[in-house]
Amino acid sequence: VHRSRAGHPFLGTTMKTHRRFYRSSVTMAALVFAAACGSPTALEDGYPIPAQTTDGWQTASLESVGMDPAPLQALLDLITATPDHMMHGIVIIKDQRLVFEEYWPGIDLEPVTLNPVGQNFDRETLHYVASVSKSLTSALVGIALGRGLIGGVDESLFSFFPEYGDLRTEDNGPVTLKHILSFSSGLDWNEHEYGFGDPRDSHYQMFNTADPVHFLLGRPIVDPPGSRFRYNSGDTNLAGEIVRRRSGSESLVDFAAEYLFQPLGIDAYRWWRFPLVDEVTFASGGAFLRPRDMAKFGAMYLNEGVWTGRQVVPPAWVEASTSVATPLPSGYRTVHGYGYNWWRGGPQREQGMAEHFRASGWGGQEIYVFPALDLVLVFTAGGYYEDPPLDFNGLIVDFILEAIRD
Repeated sequence: VHRSRAGHPFLGTTMKTHRRFYRSSVTMAALVFAAACGSPTALEDGYPIPAQTTDGWQTASLESVGMDPAPLQALLDLITATPDHMMHGIVIIKDQRLVFEEYWPGIDLEPVTLNPVGQNFDRETLHYVASVSKSLTSALVGIALGRGLIGGVDESLFSFFPEYGDLRTEDNGPVTLKHILSFSSGLDWNEHEYGFGDPRDSHYQMFNTADPVHFLLGRPIVDPPGSRFRYNSGDTNLAGEIVRRRSGSESLVDFAAEYLFQPLGIDAYRWWRFPLVDEVTFASGGAFLRPRDMAKFGAMYLNEGVWTGRQVVPPAWVEASTSVATPLPSGYRTVHGYGYNWWRGGPQREQGMAEHFRASGWGGQEIYVFPALDLVLVFTAGGYYEDPPLDFNGLIVDFILEAIRD
């Protein structure tokens, strides 16, 4: 999948300096945590059932859901044998039950400064989820639509921001909510060419203005709306503002707390806001969640928007948002389309393509949902400035899918 650095407010040092700082911190963390970096679970006596807590998950054995522990033992052995593997956590949900859960120490990021922070991760540790925040924002749009706060995805973008009507032109007038959710708005955006501290970077510009909405709406059109995919974190921040404005909430986080997090039983989270405009939430990349709660979000989507018997997201929105709205250009290895802030694709295996949709964040934060397999996978990792040495898609195909017996 596309590895975006999307939505990270790097406001101070240069990327080169920060990467050097990150490497140094990783080295120190490796020394501090060396004793804990082995496989945290030995499977000689069978894989233990993950801890049953009061968080809403029912835990069970791998065998009870038809999974063979041997490939997962091989996965743990591979991680243990890989220096600086950067893995922080893996959670597996099969047949609605939590059956596998592992954590390793490593380096996370503090979102405002992007300073590395050493963590001894466990199930209670909040993890930076980066652009997984986009899929959370998509869910909030669906909830707002289901509550009648938004008429539909074909509403004009400028209908949500009437006070900025002077920015409307013949070129940007056709842009709709659907376009900004599917990254086909055609609005100019550059988040890959320069470092986060470079004034030419779109994130730098967005975070360093007193009126980010004006900045985002005023960007020039470089493609006809709906004509092509262009990864654009700015569009997701407009989507978050649409929900906030139509709901009358003080912030997008307040709306999320009431209509998404509370129904999912998520009682610990963080979601960063813009540094100069506190009411605007960093919708495209500022959330922190625990891995078990990331898994709840994926399982709720697997179950057509239902969690523990409660309809959280409208089922029609789950289907629409996880279907391909914009085909992807060449160069995307394991995904073939983009929905409404969700990726669509499937890793190759001998039996054919295992279809999935996924929420994906910088550094290796992933929620994979395989509807046909009744399977949800969560990964957290620290590959922010260096690519992790282990390919997640390969791990899924060679070990996790291999463990499924039927």
